[in-house]
Amino acid sequence: MEIKIYRHSGNIKRMLFVLAIVMIFALLNHTQKLVRRLRQDSANLIRFYADVYAKAAMDMSGDDFSFIFEEIIQKISTPMILTSKEFDEPTAWRNIGIPDNDNSPESLAKVKAIMVEMDRENEPIPLVYGDRVLQYIHFGDTNMIYQLRRLPYIEIAIVGLFIFLGYIGFSVIRDNEKRSIWVGMAKETAHQLGTPLTALMGWLELLKDEIGENANISEISRDIQRLEKVANRFSQIGSRPILKSTDVNSVINDAVTYYRRRLPQLGPGIKLEFVPTAEYTVNLNADLFSWALENLIKNAIDAVSQENGRIIVEIQPLHKGKSIAIDVIDNGKGIYKRNRKNIFRPGYSTKQRGWGLGLSLAMRIIKEYHRGRLFVLASKPYEKTVLRIVLKNTQ
Repeated sequence: MEIKIYRHSGNIKRMLFVLAIVMIFALLNHTQKLVRRLRQDSANLIRFYADVYAKAAMDMSGDDFSFIFEEIIQKISTPMILTSKEFDEPTAWRNIGIPDNDNSPESLAKVKAIMVEMDRENEPIPLVYGDRVLQYIHFGDTNMIYQLRRLPYIEIAIVGLFIFLGYIGFSVIRDNEKRSIWVGMAKETAHQLGTPLTALMGWLELLKDEIGENANISEISRDIQRLEKVANRFSQIGSRPILKSTDVNSVINDAVTYYRRRLPQLGPGIKLEFVPTAEYTVNLNADLFSWALENLIKNAIDAVSQENGRIIVEIQPLHKGKSIAIDVIDNGKGIYKRNRKNIFRPGYSTKQRGWGLGLSLAMRIIKEYHRGRLFVLASKPYEKTVLRIVLKNTQ
């Protein structure tokens, strides 16, 4: 039962990303068109003023032309600088953030730097009278154009922040809903198991009194103890787990032994081994951790061939002994790269009758209750697939 939304989630994310990029480029392109149009209008206006100035300067000398600049364009908001020649000293300026009457060397240096920036954006406009160039007008973008250029980036940042905060809020709500569903189902399951378990224990005691102890009674007793353990596991979901310093080898060995006894029914040709390298002590909730490990082993059993399947559980130190790695290794059908994250999602399963909850539950137990990590370390179909648990070593 493979849920298609998980299989196509990568494509959906890529499509949304491409759509966002297209929208951003469209917004930037439209804004740039508006900026270019406003710049052209600004340049045309200044050329018009230049022609008017040139005609008005008919009776004025070129040296006194700054008077026109100061008196006529008082109300123009466009940043402007006048020079007597194209690369000569500035003679007047307005709307550039430097006082008009400040002719200090430091201010002139700043005016020249601004003038260079203006010339990169807009070509200087000459003030021509007859065949004579009186002065040059260097101009830049108005405050409105400058704000318009910045507007798309501000909008993108605001929308991006809004989407990010919305995604975080949605994720928190979704995770809380998932947790509530998990807890509710687990508590209800534990409650439902409690009544028949109590009855079974009573009937078992009656059987012991009537026919005494034998192999069959012992097997029934072990199965009832197993059911008690399962009910206890479900009852702990949603509660703060009690972690105790535990010999992790013994917990792993119990889980391996449990499935090894059932291999004749699950797969007569499957070999299941545990390879301890040393003794390790970890803060564990033994019931929950063994549940997670059993889910990994069961997943491996389902993945391998019943004729020549091989499953090995290994344990080794990491990060100079600060952590330990517990690897469940099998030679099964493997896990495709695109599915390595999906397999831990609720409801995702490639099995015909799978519910897709085992690995999701294992991830929740390892990550939330033991502050560890569970991930696919490597996978090569029918050769080697490794699911790794990483926990802190408390020795």
